[in-house]
Amino acid sequence: MKVGLVSPYALSAVGGVQGQVAGLALALRQRGHQVSVAAPAITGPVAENLLQSGISLIDGGGVLAIPANGSVAPISLNPLAGLRVRRAFAKGHFDVIHCHEPLAPLLSYGLVLAPPAPLVATYHRAGGGSLMHLLWPIRPLFGRRFSKSFAVSHAAKRFAKFVTTTVPTVAFNGMDLQALEAAEPKALGNQSMFFLGRHEERKGLAVLLEAHEQLGEGILYIAGVGPQTENLQARFPESASRKWLGRLSDEDKYAYLRGAAITCAPSLGGESFGVIVLEALAASSIAVISALPGYQEAAAGHAIEFPPGDVSGLREALCQALQAARSGEGVGSRAAMQAARDHGANWSMDRLAELYEAAYGQVIAGSGK
Repeated sequence: MKVGLVSPYALSAVGGVQGQVAGLALALRQRGHQVSVAAPAITGPVAENLLQSGISLIDGGGVLAIPANGSVAPISLNPLAGLRVRRAFAKGHFDVIHCHEPLAPLLSYGLVLAPPAPLVATYHRAGGGSLMHLLWPIRPLFGRRFSKSFAVSHAAKRFAKFVTTTVPTVAFNGMDLQALEAAEPKALGNQSMFFLGRHEERKGLAVLLEAHEQLGEGILYIAGVGPQTENLQARFPESASRKWLGRLSDEDKYAYLRGAAITCAPSLGGESFGVIVLEALAASSIAVISALPGYQEAAAGHAIEFPPGDVSGLREALCQALQAARSGEGVGSRAAMQAARDHGANWSMDRLAELYEAAYGQVIAGSGK
């Protein structure tokens, strides 16, 4: 099959949707399909890796940083870029085009107005905003144009159903299980805690840093960068118990996940799913998560939960996790860790690619191509 994938967010930026699009493109390519990815700002390590893997890129133009869902979305608002993407797909005679987060401006809009091939949608978002209400008049169009629609979680399904007329099938976000299992674990010890995410308010890093400081034990390793990095580093400087790692390569990310006794996902909201939760479970790292529906759905009872934004609740959860890691009891027992690993391993990108591959075949057959 000749498959087109669309990310409304820049490949040059780190983000969940971009990561899913890139990972799916690589998995589909490995399964023998011809794949092209359309996105804004097709530069940087992710874009280079796709090109080196034989995946062609379609330029979705420059980006603007737009506040959205508690974060900042690097999207293109240039209508000419959207038209250029549509022309590229039409000229390439693709069998199917898969639009991720199609409601996000602007690359999928030209495709929805005049589809050059059968369309599939995946909705990632779990929260609304003022922009979403502006889309209300055209919501039936999004419901009709897609031959099949998916959502990454039940939370994302509820939001997609609210904004459009479609009822998506719940799928999931996938992870690179092979790369995770191949990584050499960092020797961090059973008192190590790991955070990976963008340093912005929504991800809850400030809550984690305050809870760790009150905890008074364990070593916290902090990966990632973002708008809060400088301020948080000034408030919580590097010390024997706190290590700032900066941006990590995928190889290093997996090495830290496999080496950390505990991985913490303290987001305050806006999380439709939880790939980091699944990665932690599959890496045999005890997951401590804020009790958000998307995270809870991903963890399926294999994580220690605390109320979002609750510093004392997170401190207690970390204390419980450290005790379990030391004693090898509770969530730290061999049986519990094995069950968590087995659960996490179910959500591989290969499995997700297989699911979408079957959907593409049905859509193409239904179109008469």
